[in-house]
Amino acid sequence: MVSVAVVGSGISGLICAQTILKQIPEVKVAVYEWGRGPGGRTARRRVSINETSLSFDHAAPFFSSSTKLFRDGILNDWIDRGIALPWVGKFASFSGNDDSTITTSTERFTGVPTMHSICKSLSNDIVTCGGEMLFGRHVLSANFDTVSDDCNSGRWRISANNRFAADKAMQLENRQFDALVLSDKLLVLPNQYAILSEVETGELISLPPLKSEACVVLLLAFNKPAPSTFPDSSNTVWDVLKRGNNDEDKNAKNNEGSDSAVRLIVHESTKPHRDDNKLDMWVVHSGSNYALKRLRPEIDGEAPSLENEDAVKSEMIAEFVQILNNQDSTPVQYTPDAVAYSSVMVWDHAQVRMTDRLHKTHLLDHERRIGVCGDFFSGEDGKEKQQLATGVEAAALSGSALGLSLVPHLEALIAERKHGAKM
Repeated sequence: MVSVAVVGSGISGLICAQTILKQIPEVKVAVYEWGRGPGGRTARRRVSINETSLSFDHAAPFFSSSTKLFRDGILNDWIDRGIALPWVGKFASFSGNDDSTITTSTERFTGVPTMHSICKSLSNDIVTCGGEMLFGRHVLSANFDTVSDDCNSGRWRISANNRFAADKAMQLENRQFDALVLSDKLLVLPNQYAILSEVETGELISLPPLKSEACVVLLLAFNKPAPSTFPDSSNTVWDVLKRGNNDEDKNAKNNEGSDSAVRLIVHESTKPHRDDNKLDMWVVHSGSNYALKRLRPEIDGEAPSLENEDAVKSEMIAEFVQILNNQDSTPVQYTPDAVAYSSVMVWDHAQVRMTDRLHKTHLLDHERRIGVCGDFFSGEDGKEKQQLATGVEAAALSGSALGLSLVPHLEALIAERKHGAKM
């Protein structure tokens, strides 16, 4: 049986696995994930406040669709299945503390009831199709054995630590696969998370250094009801406020707000199917330079953290309150004392800088059947700037493209083994 290992259960990895299983049902696919469940940047942060359970879309609060390929294919499928919906609301931008300006140039979408629903559904599809979801696995290394005991075409040997194994003697897991998919740039580029040695990188060396932008995420909940920020509109709930350019020009270099404690404000409570929460929920993202200046020096083997978490939280809450209260159309005055819940988390590799993103859909070393996909690929059409994908859309298109590119190589391997079995 031909087998494929996918490392990472974000959008790109799951779409790649799903694509392979749809094209070749007999292939055995195993998805490795460090966390307790799928999600990547669509993961959610769950908290409990006074016996009320809340879910924040802390990483990717929403997404857009700029390509026909994504809109007519993957996105339509998600909408038909009820795991995504258009987010019809008010999207605004501001500069400094000026009044906000409504912009509606790009339709936005969100997962239902949370962004996590998309990856959860994809994960369930993979299991239904006979694939494996290996949660709690920290992949330590991937090595290509040119000739294995039963395969002349070589196989990938994956070593992983099972964090959930009850017996420590069973924590280390070693398995072999015919193909390998890496759905995160950090698995390839030189850093503490890489699983490929310099020798194993091979043709993937063409993946250039990709500079990531950091971000601090503030999660907020108020006891007050959601305000009617735009009372003159039929939709009276305020949704998203972004510092700087909000015209969705995804190819423009927009650094406004990079040093600010608040660069993006998302009103979680106004999303589709979120109005049943008793608390008024918000997600706030900082600027990248602001985050970098407050990170502790990176230490191998340790998760990134803030120098002074309490100070950062206070700064971000204060600026959030000031920005909202300076909007003329905000009838409710917010105060730090009205916060029912607040927490901050650091995201040291939030996204690749726009200028560093690759105008391809994926990378593939077809000789060794190893590929890379992710949202740092923006597509192959560099002529039509408006067609370049970002975020969730870019991840989905990249995973689909890599899956389709691997299919003929997997089919050839299946045919080769069938032929060998007859001799």
